[in-house]
Amino acid sequence: MKKITDYLQELGLTEIEAVVYQGLLEISPTTVKNLADHIGIKRITTHFNVENLIERGLVAQTIQGARRQITAEPPERLQYLIQKKFEAIKNLQDNFPDFLNTARTTYSTTYEAKKVEIKYYEGKQGVMSIYQDTLKANEVYSFVNIDRYYETFPETEKIFVKALDKNPKRHVWDIAVYSNLAEKVAKGHQRYHTKFISNNAVFSGFDILIYSNKVAINQLNKNNATGLLIFSKTLFLSLKALHQTMWTLLPNP
Repeated sequence: MKKITDYLQELGLTEIEAVVYQGLLEISPTTVKNLADHIGIKRITTHFNVENLIERGLVAQTIQGARRQITAEPPERLQYLIQKKFEAIKNLQDNFPDFLNTARTTYSTTYEAKKVEIKYYEGKQGVMSIYQDTLKANEVYSFVNIDRYYETFPETEKIFVKALDKNPKRHVWDIAVYSNLAEKVAKGHQRYHTKFISNNAVFSGFDILIYSNKVAINQLNKNNATGLLIFSKTLFLSLKALHQTMWTLLPNP
């Protein structure tokens, strides 16, 4: 049989509470001072733990004149603690489905926010597969060089117009390097929105596409096109916010 103090700790008492209760079983009724001497624990520590046991219903106190005496309640009272443990376990069991749903959602959200996957594409066919992937998105934000795009992929304008016609929820916001061709393309559809930045070598050879928790960085060269596709919700949200900020600062065409 386990020691009394071990069993009491399994019921939820601390080690010192268990020692105090066992000491009271041995010498009740008594004073806090006498109990402290009996169990070899400081008086203030004994007093603190006696108060805890009174709250648990395991110790009773009586006043005789100016003196307070304390008494251990009969061991049968521990049945109450066992019942409380059963109730706590049942409560945990009953609430587990709700906890599991919440925990799964939290884990999924956190995991998606942290998850980063990178794919590299080389050659025009591989890079075009990235542009085709953007056609499935309801929202696309991009920094583009339209002239360089059509040098690399001539006669592909219709695929973007068809995607807008096919999906009425689809909108595209391009921040494009200004050119006569870019200005002409900008008038191609009411849900294709364009603002312009001045022609600059910094933007001459890359498209940056922000869509569906992904960011694509395409180097446009008809002889050597390459693409980097990054799956990252955090990066997507950050660059989307940057794009939207720049959009508000740029003049309307």
